[in-house]
Amino acid sequence: MEDKAKSGLQHIPTGTALSLHSTRSSIIARGRRDAANAASNPHYRKAVTDYNADNFGEAAAGFRLAAEQGHAESQYLLSTMYDEGKGLPKDDTQAAYWERRAAEQGHAYAQANLSFRYYAANDFIEAFAWCQRAAYSQLAWAQYNLGLMYRKGEGVAQSNTEAAYWYRLAAAQNFPEAQQKLAELYYFGQGVPRSDTQAATWYRLAAENGDAEAQFQLGHLYAIGQGVEHDYTQSRHWIRQAAQQGHEQAIRELKRREYRDP
Repeated sequence: MEDKAKSGLQHIPTGTALSLHSTRSSIIARGRRDAANAASNPHYRKAVTDYNADNFGEAAAGFRLAAEQGHAESQYLLSTMYDEGKGLPKDDTQAAYWERRAAEQGHAYAQANLSFRYYAANDFIEAFAWCQRAAYSQLAWAQYNLGLMYRKGEGVAQSNTEAAYWYRLAAAQNFPEAQQKLAELYYFGQGVPRSDTQAATWYRLAAENGDAEAQFQLGHLYAIGQGVEHDYTQSRHWIRQAAQQGHEQAIRELKRREYRDP
């Protein structure tokens, strides 16, 4: 097993449908004076209806009207539509503008995506600052990304202890990539006491949540009986699960074991 402090930040995915009472709508930093129901703006309400009916041009127009009135969720959604070129021309400048407007109002998803934007431009200090704000709003994506930045020492002093802290918060929200990374820290004893049992526990949670790397590593632990009882059947099962997701090491391992499989 290799020590891999790899990969960049994750970008917040945009859902295929919107809800007036979605989790996304409700994750707004604590303390906003106008943090009343995000659905109260009539332009926003109509825009959501238009969006879900695939009337993206009308939706974009409605979100813009609400955004210009200072409605943070509309500012965020308008930024995502500019990012994707959905209902209006793709425009990174406009996307960044509305994203920042929402982020400055404490919209956690906008803060996380603004962090990603800075990260992609190699401005790690700003990326860390905005990611930290979103993480304090309990957004699992941001907590995971903050853990990555601590792990790699990007925009902040490198600290495996801090990485483990933020991974654990995201992992507790059932975020599989964070569960996998926390397992990795336990396996190597970095930032946490070394524990094969804890590594196996977190790898299993991530594996059951569909993380291919965790599935492969759990298969490895079953193969050698580390942190779990040796079990070739379980090992083969998890490695096959990872291989079915295109995990290259798992695919190679399955081919190597082929003669032993029924």
